[in-house]
Parts: sequence; C-alpha cells; structure tokens
Amino acid sequence: MQLSYQNLRAKLIEAELWPQGKMARVACYLAGLAIIFYALEKFAGLFKSTLSTYLNGWIDFLVICAGILFFILAFKWIKSRILWRLRNRLIVTYVFIGVIPAVLLVAMGLITLYGLGGQFAVYVVTSEKDTQLRTLEAVNTTITNELAAHLERGTKPEAESLIGLKKHDSEWDRRHVCAWYEESSFRYVTSSRVIR
Repeated sequence: MQLSYQNLRAKLIEAELWPQGKMARVACYLAGLAIIFYALEKFAGLFKSTLSTYLNGWIDFLVICAGILFFILAFKWIKSRILWRLRNRLIVTYVFIGVIPAVLLVAMGLITLYGLGGQFAVYVVTSEKDTQLRTLEAVNTTITNELAAHLERGTKPEAESLIGLKKHDSEWDRRHVCAWYEESSFRYVTSSRVIR
C-alpha cells in the first residue's frame, strides 16, 4: 500500500492529531520554523558562520510562541475531554453541594462526641481518685486522733483499739496500719495481730 499525503492526512485526522483551526495551524508553522532555523543554526555552526548567533534569538522566540499556543490548545482539548454532558455535571454538582457537607457534618459530630467522651472519662477517673484521697485522708485523721488520744492518756496504743474501724468499713479488710512513735513501731493487720 502506497502511503500518500491524502492517506497520511486521513489517518492523522482520524487519530485527532491533524491541526484543525487557525491557532493549531499557526502553532505547527511556528514549531516547523523553529526546527528549520535550528537545523540552519547547526549547519552554519559547522562553517563557523555568524549566522548561528543571529538565528539563536529567533529560535528562542519561535519556541516560546509555539509553546504558548500548544499550551492553549492542550488546555482546550483537556477541557473538552473532562467536561461531560450536562447530566453528569449536575450529578457532580449535587454531590458536592448535598452529600459532602452532610458527610462532613456527621464526621465533625462524631469527632466532637469522641472528644467529649474522653473528657467525661477523665472527669470520672479524677473524681474517683479525689474521692479515694479524701477517704484516705479521713481514715488517716481518725487513726491519728485515736493514737494521739492513747498517748495523751499515757497508755500504750494497742492494735485492738482500731478494731472498731474495721467493723464500720469493709475496706479495712485489705488495709494495714503502721505507726512510729519514739523509736517504737505499732502495726495493725486485718487479723488484729500486733507486730512489735
């Protein structure tokens, strides 16, 4: 099959590579002129002619102009390929206007609830810790007053004096009390044993 100009042109038009429109033709002409001037510059450079220095500026100018025109043509081609029919554009618009804000609101609500849940958990733990510390402080005050009363009366503190605390609070089944006074120790254990 003989490849003629008409066949080549028909194949390029079919592949949408043939320049159609004035801007496309001008861009191709400028690119062709830049290629011809580049070849002339290289040819003149072989003979060390001053023509190569004059052509260099023209080549840059033609390449910049052709590049700008090809960029505009590429933008138009991409825009025509990307923009769909009106129905598809409306669907995309409705998704961006209706669906995405709803999803963002739900996500913001869930993140807020997660943060509030964490704050509530911190509050519960802090309250429980403060309650335990207040209870421990009250117990320590009670034991201190009991032991101080024994010392003021001049009697030696005994472990049996703290058995009354065990009767009123079940937590005392797990507690051990140790006290020191003037180099002597006093210890109350849940079995009411005193270790000296």
